[in-house]
Amino acid sequence: MFNFFQKSTFLILLASSTQTFAQDSIQPDDSWHFKVEPNMMLPHMKGKASVSRLPNVHVSQSPSDFFEHLKFAGMLTFEAENKDWVITSDIIYASLAANVKKDPLVLDGKLTAKQFSFEAGLLRKITPWLEAGISMNLVNIKSGFDVNLINPVSLKPMHLDRSISKTWVDPMLVARTRSLPNKKFLYNVSGEIGGFGIGSKLAWQLEGLAGYQFSDLFYAMAGYQIISMDYEKGSNNSNFVYDMDMFGPMIKVGFNLK
Repeated sequence: MFNFFQKSTFLILLASSTQTFAQDSIQPDDSWHFKVEPNMMLPHMKGKASVSRLPNVHVSQSPSDFFEHLKFAGMLTFEAENKDWVITSDIIYASLAANVKKDPLVLDGKLTAKQFSFEAGLLRKITPWLEAGISMNLVNIKSGFDVNLINPVSLKPMHLDRSISKTWVDPMLVARTRSLPNKKFLYNVSGEIGGFGIGSKLAWQLEGLAGYQFSDLFYAMAGYQIISMDYEKGSNNSNFVYDMDMFGPMIKVGFNLK
């Protein structure tokens, strides 16, 4: 009887310790994990821009003239995340150029744009594959006009050779879905919308990527991105319009730093 009691006590203690260990082993990881992602895009541009009271200059870059004005866009992303939150930061630099579209007031020419932005955001993990939150995007645009056009007041030909720089901040709403942790095949689809007249009238972004996790440290993805902004400030001679879409294929490599 005493031996039976000893054996029963031992089995209960063993089962209890096993259950405690199992519970401890499935506790969520509350530590922070970090990653760095360099990106590169081959950008096209489509939209319009203008200065002062001059006509809008429209551009629409086609595949046939892409290599004539070959430019690039680079991005560096840094993220820190735990089981509940993701802190994001993105730096983008883009150099763009395109021929202007001819119309009755615009004869010919070229539009260039150099874009720098820094975005920092905070996302909440709603599910393991869905996140949403807010960010602030600091944008600087330097736009160059080298255009022959018709002055809308005098109706005489004129040459516009001017560069203008503007800086503003856009609040953004962000949502994204991505592959579950510890998966070899990766995907990431994200969207943002903001501006709301605080900085730009409207700003939005869409990005879709797919790739592969080659090791615990390294992964690579490829996909497509669209960055759109509609900015207009000033009046009469101080007016500046920049309503432009930047889009193109992109490549991303990532490094997990734990």
